[in-house]
Amino acid sequence: MDYENIIYDVSERIATITLNRPDAMNATTDQLYSELQHLIPRIAADPGVLVVILTGAGRGFCAGADLKASKDSLTPLQRRARHRWILKEVLEPLYKLEKPVIAAVNGAAAGAGANIALSCDIIIASEKASFIQAFAKVGLMPDLGGMFFLSRAVGINKAKELCFTARKVPAEEALALGIANKVVPHDALMDEARAMARQIAAGSPTAMAMSKRLLNMSQTATFEQMLEFEAYSQTIAYLTPEYREGVMAFREKRAPDFAGAAERASAGQD
Repeated sequence: MDYENIIYDVSERIATITLNRPDAMNATTDQLYSELQHLIPRIAADPGVLVVILTGAGRGFCAGADLKASKDSLTPLQRRARHRWILKEVLEPLYKLEKPVIAAVNGAAAGAGANIALSCDIIIASEKASFIQAFAKVGLMPDLGGMFFLSRAVGINKAKELCFTARKVPAEEALALGIANKVVPHDALMDEARAMARQIAAGSPTAMAMSKRLLNMSQTATFEQMLEFEAYSQTIAYLTPEYREGVMAFREKRAPDFAGAAERASAGQD
């Protein structure tokens, strides 16, 4: 599939997705969502990708829905079906992707754009970044999972304030609130994102996938359920070639090659 609204690149086992509608501040359209719908399963199935970076072209991360692409002709049922398509085929697969996803927020992340960033595992923000739950300004409620993600990031009362007022949250405040993990100089954003991606990519792909899955589940699971999930997952981890490689590397006082161990096992070389 040819991508018109995104740029996709893989290097050093790191996939970079760049939303590429800079003239519209990377505002979302059905075509952009369709391209992401196709790309996310491709990333999930690619053993050569261990970490993903999501960013935007130009001066903005994502301005939310492109209001110029009117959907006024849709009936309420058609609109609901479209919204469910975006949630089930784009947002949920991105959130559940069993590979760490870093949002490198280079500018304004507004409305759906803010919530796409929040659906990622880690947010590194440029000093020029901002986050806006802009929906109240156009008579809408937060979408793209915003009420789920934001309340868990900042707490329920602060989430209500940000949704009700639709005020802009600058990068440093986003860091203080727990929206962003890190704020860096604008020109260093992608270098910082890639450095963290390389650090993550050096870890065990299987352990990383299971850790992400269980951490996501911990948002709604009970303590007893989490202990049971942990017991099953750790048992699997002990059986992986990555665990054997980790122990061997520790004994040999060298850095482990987890990805190589997994690839050799898949090729039947171990």
